[in-house]
Amino acid sequence: MDALRTFNDRNVGASIDWAAVDRECALRTPRVLDCLREACLIESYLPVFVSRMCELFWDDVDATSVFTIEAFEAYGHYTVLRRYLEVVGHATVTDADVVRVRARDREHVYADKTGELVNFMATEHFAAAFFSQLAAMTEEPVAKGFLPRLAGEEVRHAQFAFDLLEARIRREPGLRDVVLDQAIHFTHVGAYVLPRVSPASDDNLEAIARFNEMVGRLVGRRMSDAVGEKT
Repeated sequence: MDALRTFNDRNVGASIDWAAVDRECALRTPRVLDCLREACLIESYLPVFVSRMCELFWDDVDATSVFTIEAFEAYGHYTVLRRYLEVVGHATVTDADVVRVRARDREHVYADKTGELVNFMATEHFAAAFFSQLAAMTEEPVAKGFLPRLAGEEVRHAQFAFDLLEARIRREPGLRDVVLDQAIHFTHVGAYVLPRVSPASDDNLEAIARFNEMVGRLVGRRMSDAVGEKT
């Protein structure tokens, strides 16, 4: 696949100085590398997930536009993370690994548009925190350079989902309670294909608090308020 390799070299991670990767420095934080491997596998699945979403939202031009952007940027994340792990020589990802992960979702049928948007919003929000935390945890300069960019793209993806949900609620105000409940019980998209989705840090309170506020802006009630009312 010479054409694909050429495209990747010119358009995916082209600004990264791969020769500058400090292998010894990267290997001093194997936890970071293991997390990057998990993220790489999830990102490798997302273009397949997105194809299902484009089928589910085929009649919503904004939604299919958003998911098309997600597919390309997720591919970029996957490609950069896979190459980084190969350069470092730890926790590498193979084609067989990618196919095995994708196969776990082959039989799933997607039907709940609102639920999938909520899961997508939550996933991207926490992915942004995940990459930001890993950037703080590593001292390897190349990863420290590209991880904040990945985090910024995840912030944009979460906002895309927020905007799509906001438009649906505007058309159907009764969805507010549905979105609130689904946000409280959301499923990380990575959990569609992996037995466990690891946090980068045990301290995720800031990201949880920001998600709580995001949901509050979207539906007019924070998750914490709704849960408190039930206790």
